[in-house]
Amino acid sequence: MKELICKAINERKAISFYYKGQKRIVEPFTLGTLETTSNLSLSAWWIGGYSETQKSPHWRLYTVSKISNLRIENIIASNYHNGYNSNDSRMKLIICTV
Repeated sequence: MKELICKAINERKAISFYYKGQKRIVEPFTLGTLETTSNLSLSAWWIGGYSETQKSPHWRLYTVSKISNLRIENIIASNYHNGYNSNDSRMKLIICTV
């Protein structure tokens, strides 16, 4: 799954997946391990599907082990959204990023 997420990040494509039983569509930005938990996590801009809050900002952090049925969509992802930081301080190790 890590390779597929990095491919989507590098090609700037949106991805869809199920998370906590609900479909999400996001623009992936950064994949890495969290400083606090060491969980492999995805920082992404939510663009569709289910959201617990459906409020701005649309930044979301997903634990990769809770993601299923991931696929790359034929949707061009943005290169930037307000608040994006390629040196995300929440990550102790960044695997791939925009």
